[in-house]
Amino acid sequence: MIISHKYKLLFIGLPFSASSAISKELYLEYDGEPYLRKHSMYYEFKKLATKSELNYFVFAVLRNPMEIAVTVYEKMKANAKGNFTNPDLFSENGGYITKKQRKKFNFIKDNNSSFQQYFIKFHQSPYDNLSSLTIDNCDFVIKHENIAKDYLLALKKAGVNNPKLLPVANKTLGKNNDMLAYYTNDIMEASIAVFGPFMQKYNYSFPNEWGEVKIPLKSKLEFLILGALRQLNQKYFKKYSEKIRSKGTIYGDMQRDKY
Repeated sequence: MIISHKYKLLFIGLPFSASSAISKELYLEYDGEPYLRKHSMYYEFKKLATKSELNYFVFAVLRNPMEIAVTVYEKMKANAKGNFTNPDLFSENGGYITKKQRKKFNFIKDNNSSFQQYFIKFHQSPYDNLSSLTIDNCDFVIKHENIAKDYLLALKKAGVNNPKLLPVANKTLGKNNDMLAYYTNDIMEASIAVFGPFMQKYNYSFPNEWGEVKIPLKSKLEFLILGALRQLNQKYFKKYSEKIRSKGTIYGDMQRDKY
């Protein structure tokens, strides 16, 4: 999460949605500073914000979940920055790499797993993420597929004159931009069941090559029930590490500069 008191704006960084690139640019160019954790939610900000800060311009990035799943897989497959084998980053040591993430990483590494094998193993319930705790509180939502244009529009709406183009940061290595190279016919039906409710909620479309798709009613019901439970867990039960991010990470270096 990045806050700029000069421009009265708040950026909520959702995982795998260009949060590093935008956070860095706001920090360097718009007097932004790290606030709480990298992926803190609006309800956390609201608890601490002043009356004036509650009127700040709030924005975030929404991304197609099919792309997010591929990005996660490729980062694990490449062991990006050695994160998944660095004990200092493990959640039990105060880091942000969870045991569940390491289980996925080990499965990919030990089995030289394809995306399709990984998907069938770990994507069985309807997909959801922290967007449900964020988007409704935003004054503007950047669509990741239009990020260059939407980023400039967000800053203009926040009152920034002549905003600069957004540089790229934390680009995922090895990723193929052709989604159908990952979402092959053998996992098409499962993909519709997993991603359908989320994509319908946020107006995303499946590949045109799949034709007209029908989202199972079972998936829609599970999405609603699990989403409600997820929000309760995030707001009232989940514990977060207050540890400053590792040296060499974009957010960690900003935190160290601040303190």
